[in-house]
Amino acid sequence: MAASILDRALEELSSTTSLFKIFLHLSIRGAMSPSQIAEETGIPPRTVRPALRTLLRRGYVKKREDGSYEAVERLTLVEVLSHIYTKLLKG
Repeated sequence: MAASILDRALEELSSTTSLFKIFLHLSIRGAMSPSQIAEETGIPPRTVRPALRTLLRRGYVKKREDGSYEAVERLTLVEVLSHIYTKLLKG
């Protein structure tokens, strides 16, 4: 499933957007609050919160009872890099 969620994210979310960066961060790092995401990524909180709502609506993340967010699927950095590398080789 890692390949399918990454394929979908790469197709639907531009890799240069906050949406993609937040999705990737949560996929690799695990659940965290919007303020933690902002602190760790350097993305302003005023951008993080709307991006999380969009990712939630699109099915990339889920909101936990404690208010934190997590990716629908955890990924390792190796999985992400390997998948992207393979896609680049295929053109």
